[in-house]
Amino acid sequence: MDFNLSKEQLDIQKAAREFAEGEFDPELVLEHDKNQQFPRSVWKKASELGFMGVQYPAEFGGQDLGLLECALIIEAFCQQDSGVGMALALSDFGSDLIVAHGNHDQKKEVLPSLAQGRALITLALFEDGYALAPLKVFAKEELHGYAVKGTKSFVPLGDIAHHILLACQTRSDDPLSQSLFLVERETPGLECSPGGEKLGMRMVPISRLVFDNLIVPKGNLVGCKDQGHAYVKEFLNSMRIKCGAMAAGVAQGALDRAVDYSRKREQFGRAIISFDLIKNKLAEMIMEVEMARLVVYKAALSLDQGRPDHRFILMSKLVGARGAHNVTNHAVQILGGYGYMTEGHVEHFYRDAKALELFMEPGQAEKDMLVEHVVGASNTKHSPTIGHGIV
Repeated sequence: MDFNLSKEQLDIQKAAREFAEGEFDPELVLEHDKNQQFPRSVWKKASELGFMGVQYPAEFGGQDLGLLECALIIEAFCQQDSGVGMALALSDFGSDLIVAHGNHDQKKEVLPSLAQGRALITLALFEDGYALAPLKVFAKEELHGYAVKGTKSFVPLGDIAHHILLACQTRSDDPLSQSLFLVERETPGLECSPGGEKLGMRMVPISRLVFDNLIVPKGNLVGCKDQGHAYVKEFLNSMRIKCGAMAAGVAQGALDRAVDYSRKREQFGRAIISFDLIKNKLAEMIMEVEMARLVVYKAALSLDQGRPDHRFILMSKLVGARGAHNVTNHAVQILGGYGYMTEGHVEHFYRDAKALELFMEPGQAEKDMLVEHVVGASNTKHSPTIGHGIV
């Protein structure tokens, strides 16, 4: 059992850290966070240097790398800044579904533009107060396509994404009969409205999409009809790992800032890092970071090797988000008043960590699924497979 990263992986990790250190301007970060703006200029530079879409096939603009390499980049970006890192990590939210199930023409149309920073994509999945089976948004098959009606909420990047992957119910007699469609944002019958102010993840605008008899050509069906629910379950596995990588990076970034402040801040003639109280907090933070990182790396490697370990996949977001929340909370306390102020940056790490606890699905849903996986669903009270995820 080898716990060491390969030389190529270490080089990728180092390159991502150096890029983030050089390009994530602190003043620009505060401005984007305040105004809830996607960091478009940084995203374009990251794309130009090959950090976006590394897991795509080389034929379609990627680098044929695995989920672990993708997680290393996400972690490095979030370590430098939680907001920018999470925005870049979600700039191709849903693209894994195109990689796995899109046809050649769909991959050729979408993936190169995502990798090269020419387009954004999102997945319109969640609905108000509703589990993911059945969906309220329905696609009715007609002669020349599918007529779509309904509303999607909590859509990341919904107002700026060029491509939208839309999850719809396609049979009313089977809750799991759903399909995925590739929709362009300017398609007639699609209306977008802002999702409102948010506590964290503010550089990822959230939108509400209304579909009023929108017509989707049959050629825009992604994969097979009525198989969308199974596709989404696969996708959520990779997203849990990516969320865990975001969390590990956020936690490490908060820890770095807490250590740096503790070395410089003096009380009673000595640096506060020498106080037992601070040492204890830092020790707890270090353990949380390392636990999150190990779980995420193992989960990612299991998927890359084609032997998914569903325990660790479920735990990756759960352990990571909990660790990020605890670590950022300690960091705010260690920095005191400076940690509470916007200019200290740690407070938005704290807010972004909280957003990760809620993104896609709440922690309780992941705990339920973890227990069902380990002890068997027949021994637990049945609950929806994916819960009521929000952003």
